[in-house]
Amino acid sequence: MTTNIKIYGSIILLTLYTPLLSQESNGLLSPIHKGEVGAAIGCSYYIGDFNESVVPYMVSPTAGLLYRYNFTKYINVRVQISGGIVKGDSRKYEGGLQGFPQGVNLVFNRNFYTADAYAEFNFLPFSSIDPKRELIFTPFLMIGAGYMYITKNGKNNEPYMSAASVAYPMLYDSLKITSSITLPMAFGFKYSPAKQWTVTAECVFHKTNTDKIDQYTNRSENSNSFNIFNKDWVSTLLLTVSYRFIDRAPCATYKTNKSTKKRDYKGFIK
Repeated sequence: MTTNIKIYGSIILLTLYTPLLSQESNGLLSPIHKGEVGAAIGCSYYIGDFNESVVPYMVSPTAGLLYRYNFTKYINVRVQISGGIVKGDSRKYEGGLQGFPQGVNLVFNRNFYTADAYAEFNFLPFSSIDPKRELIFTPFLMIGAGYMYITKNGKNNEPYMSAASVAYPMLYDSLKITSSITLPMAFGFKYSPAKQWTVTAECVFHKTNTDKIDQYTNRSENSNSFNIFNKDWVSTLLLTVSYRFIDRAPCATYKTNKSTKKRDYKGFIK
């Protein structure tokens, strides 16, 4: 078992185990439904051999849908699906392409689709249904595990190509389909502008387990050396809006009093 697989497996177990701990401490039987749904929109960009920086690079649009479950005011679990575009051009890379003839460039234009599961950790107590409207903002961190499916963008990439593509066509956007397990990490800020509504601004970094997004392996590096950009990353800057449902129907088991026909609910405060 490789080290990467061990890391991703540990993250998945942490994501699944955290809710169980919070359920015990927060109570399983609550009259308030804790789920919320939302949408995300923003921009995406690539980090790798041609962009060894977290600074936005050749940004493209991205969007997604999310579901969040609020176990406590500090711990939430979130699942999200999203899609977007990442681009890259080796002519913007000052290091040059080691091992390739002078004047040869690599360009790419990819579509990506992700399915992620996160554990969210709020630094401050947060609740969009706080009746006093006091717990309405907090910075937060997220970590999780996901899966990314990557395909060649159907649009013509000629605006990014150089004359060398005629002599070396195999170097240009040759990728058709690839996929990878990912390790998504994020930080951001939450705010509740109105009851049951949450708005977040967040930056998400997806560490992939593939080097096929940019189709380039830096041949000048020692294969045994460590470089966090040896594998490609996909980063997103997102604005999300979500709505939290309130369900007064009980989630606990109950018994019926046959004489009065009234339900006597157990295990939670009405």
